[in-house]
Amino acid sequence: MSAKWIITVVVVVLAAIGGAIALSGGDSNNNSTTTGTSSQPATSNSGQPASDQSSGATITYSDNGFSPATLTVKAGTKVTIKNTSSRDMQFDSDPHPAHTDDPELNVGIVSPGQSMTFTVTTTGTHGYHNHLNPSDTGTIVVR
Repeated sequence: MSAKWIITVVVVVLAAIGGAIALSGGDSNNNSTTTGTSSQPATSNSGQPASDQSSGATITYSDNGFSPATLTVKAGTKVTIKNTSSRDMQFDSDPHPAHTDDPELNVGIVSPGQSMTFTVTTTGTHGYHNHLNPSDTGTIVVR
């Protein structure tokens, strides 16, 4: 009788471990929230498109809008949206308000002082905007 009990306990423990592994490894969503800064920004202060980056790029949102206005990166690049403005912003793909052109750009609300990171995979030219102030716009070119 005690051998059956031990086998039952072992089976339950293994099932619990397997379930925990399946739940933690099954998330394929690349969006993650961070509060730090990107270690390899690819921004351009001259207003020109930023250069290709394979490991990371940053778009900064300030009270004056997005910088750089156009960001050019390779597919697979992690892009950090950093909000240095004094208000919430909502980073979403064009067109406003449907946000259907490139759903991977639909990051959502980023509070002042916060950052959100996502990975671009869809090649092409993709417009984005601040849903809370749709006149603030920008473009990501993914090669």
